Order: sequence, then structure tokens, then C-alpha cells
Amino acid sequence: MDFEQPITPDFDVDDIDIFAELSAPSIEKVVTQNPLQSILLEEEEVPEVNPKLVAELLQVLAQHSINQHSDNAMNVLPENAQHVDLNSARVTINDDEYRLSLLVELQGNHQIRPCVRAQRNSGKLDLVDEQNIPSVWKPLYDLLENAFKQAIQSLKTTTYLS
Repeated sequence: MDFEQPITPDFDVDDIDIFAELSAPSIEKVVTQNPLQSILLEEEEVPEVNPKLVAELLQVLAQHSINQHSDNAMNVLPENAQHVDLNSARVTINDDEYRLSLLVELQGNHQIRPCVRAQRNSGKLDLVDEQNIPSVWKPLYDLLENAFKQAIQSLKTTTYLS
């Protein structure tokens, strides 16, 4: 298109492909493919799973596991802990590490979030073996670890983790 050329009465805007003029692909050429269709068509290729989605799924599954064992949860608190909020289970992600934590209220209105961790290695989640856990916190750690193991195992039976 020659921008120096004057616009005449017979000029039709529909005759100009603005994307071609700007050297960009036209809207008609940009086709978004349905992700489900690409999964179905490319059986060999494993789709990349969003880590935030994995964290959310792990959180729901871990919360369910913790709630199933809620009768044991009050027995796992050390003496200096006043309350554990079983509904506060959270899975967060930082790089390739997922963390499951619970909110625990200590005496003196202090709050902490003890956690267990899992590293993503070659598409798998492996729990990190925590060292030097004080014996008074070990039962709570075991509750979190078992809930996280169950959540990871549940995801392994789906296509989200290999």
C-alpha cells in the first residue's frame, strides 16, 4: 500500500489486508488449536501440565486425606501448640518444589506453617526426607507426609503425573 497515494472515492477499506500491510499474520491464518484435540491427535506426546494446576489438585486431595484423619489430628500437636486448623492445608509451589502446610497456632498468638516438601524430578514427585524434626513435631509431620503421599499417589493414577 502506498501511503502517499490520495484516497479516492472508489477506495474500499475491505480491499486492504491490514495484517499483510503490517507484515503480521492475518486473523484468518491464526488458528488456535483446541488443547484437547491436540492431546487426542498426538497420543505419543505428553502435554505439559501447568504446575499451578498440579498444586491445586494436590491441595484438594491432601485436604481430603487430612479431613479423613481429623480424629488423629488433635493428638499430633505438641504441648506448646494450641490449635491446628485442618482446613488451612495449602500446597504452594516454588520452582520445582511443592509444599504442603497447615496453620498451627502456638501459645502467645503465634502462628506457624509446618510443611512437607516434594521435588519434581523427571516428571515425578518425590517427597523430600526432612532431617532433624523435633520429636514433639514428628506426629504432625507424619500426618502431613501421609496426606501428601496419598495426594501424590492419587495424581499418579491420572495423567497429571507420570
